[in-house]
Amino acid sequence: MPRKSSVKYGLSNQGATCYLNSVLQVLFMTEDFRAAVERDKADTDCIDRHLATLFGVLKERTADTRGITGTLGINSVYEQQDAAEYFERILSLASPEASQIFRGLLTHRTTCCTCRAENETDGAFWHLPLALVDSCSEHYSVVDGVEEYFRASDFSGENQMYCEQCDAKSDATVECVMKRHPEVLMLLLKRFDFDYRYMTYVKINHTVNVPSTLQIPENQTYELYAVVDHFGDLRSGHYTAAVKDEERWYNFNDHRVTLLDDYSVDNFQR
Repeated sequence: MPRKSSVKYGLSNQGATCYLNSVLQVLFMTEDFRAAVERDKADTDCIDRHLATLFGVLKERTADTRGITGTLGINSVYEQQDAAEYFERILSLASPEASQIFRGLLTHRTTCCTCRAENETDGAFWHLPLALVDSCSEHYSVVDGVEEYFRASDFSGENQMYCEQCDAKSDATVECVMKRHPEVLMLLLKRFDFDYRYMTYVKINHTVNVPSTLQIPENQTYELYAVVDHFGDLRSGHYTAAVKDEERWYNFNDHRVTLLDDYSVDNFQR
């Protein structure tokens, strides 16, 4: 018999709530987040108590998510939604102690090329968006995407920016700097792009190379432990999650949970 702690349980699908189930499984399997919501479950103003109740059931058996969908204001459980959107919605309703695990701080720094004056604007974030549409080939590298995200951009000619110190437009550079690294970093692969020829969103089916470890500027290293995957197109698709626990990978597909033998990061490339 397997150890009780090694047994994983799934979540019932209410209709088309696979997007929510996948996100909830990743949050449940994130030990620091789970511990935080269990500590803060007495706070009635946060979603923590509802998550703590769900997580308590999920430790013992397949769980139902009706309490969570009600809290999130999901009126139609038969309508497919975006997993990343509900990941952020849950974190925005969670206690600061729980949500700060995924919360980082970015600074957008603009430097005037004439007087060297710097202007910084801080902004909190839940994820780093990586646009696959910017890839020049059918293969996309997450490492290259992160490097591009933090690469400085030059603005000159018609794109000059106004400088208050110079009281005039001048050449400038703009770069994004990680001011506070989150404990857990979420990357959002933006696979949907608007096609103006057909006036609709289309999915970009590039092959994506995902490393097992990723280094972010300022020498912060992250290890891959969870992936939420989407199959299908924008209007009809399905979400699943793959999560690593004690060096073993599990696939969470609504109520079905399977151990993935000999699983490697190469399985995530598509």
